Amino acid sequence: MKFKSRKPKSMEIQLLTLNLHTYEQHPRHCPFDTMHHHEPEVHNIAEAIAHLGIDIVCFQEVGEYLHDPIADPYGESPSNMACRIRNRLHQWGHWYHLHQDWSHIGFQRWREGTAILSRHPMRHNYSAYVSADQRKDNYMSRNVTLSCIDVPCFGLLHVANVHLSWAEHGFFEEYDKLGELIRSRRHLGVRGDLIVGDFNAPAGEQSYNHVVGNAEYVDQFYELHPQRFFQPSYQGSIDGWTNSAPKRIDYVFKRNGDPLQVKAMDVIFNEHFYPVVSDHFGYLARFEMF
Repeated sequence: MKFKSRKPKSMEIQLLTLNLHTYEQHPRHCPFDTMHHHEPEVHNIAEAIAHLGIDIVCFQEVGEYLHDPIADPYGESPSNMACRIRNRLHQWGHWYHLHQDWSHIGFQRWREGTAILSRHPMRHNYSAYVSADQRKDNYMSRNVTLSCIDVPCFGLLHVANVHLSWAEHGFFEEYDKLGELIRSRRHLGVRGDLIVGDFNAPAGEQSYNHVVGNAEYVDQFYELHPQRFFQPSYQGSIDGWTNSAPKRIDYVFKRNGDPLQVKAMDVIFNEHFYPVVSDHFGYLARFEMF
């Protein structure tokens, strides 16, 4: 008797990473005017998430007005941009969990941090500083958010959402501390591991090679588009990179050997695929999970 071989069961998820630029797309003297002028960005981002059915979203440079009371849990303030996007999705009947924290004061009037949204349950939410300096008044302070996403038919997908410093301002120490933090959480029963966000580590340079050099993590954009290795993840001149040509500094890294495979990796919010909403483009990754 012959038996048909069966493929292992799999499912697909989509993950978006996007630096929101801390309300600086339309800066105004009055913060409430600034938030009002960002209504198109809130709408366009929420619309893309809803229309594309994105499962997990990682935001960096999430702005919240400095003089608003700090909510518990953090980020439920009506001025928080990730909260505004989540609430817009809820108004449309799309339900997302939200975990976020803040690092420092950005542009003199915003709490600036990172946020993770997920359609699936979030377990073991955590945040921690990876920078040596943890002062809220130092814009070089770096706090990361982490969560174990409970993906149906797969298990726990560990997502670390980061916004790291430039090479000369602590990147190497921050990334090494991040690695220790991620390894300390593997006892939670994690089956997959992604590090996502704005690394300030240009493709091909020393800081980038520090991530991929030992082959522990794989650059998912390069995995699918090796011929576009140096394609920038922003256009024009942005904070921190004013004296150089645009570079690729935003990434989705997957731990090598984990049972998920990238199937698509598209640049989004670049005017060709949804309007520009920030000084960074976004990346939309689609994974098959086994």
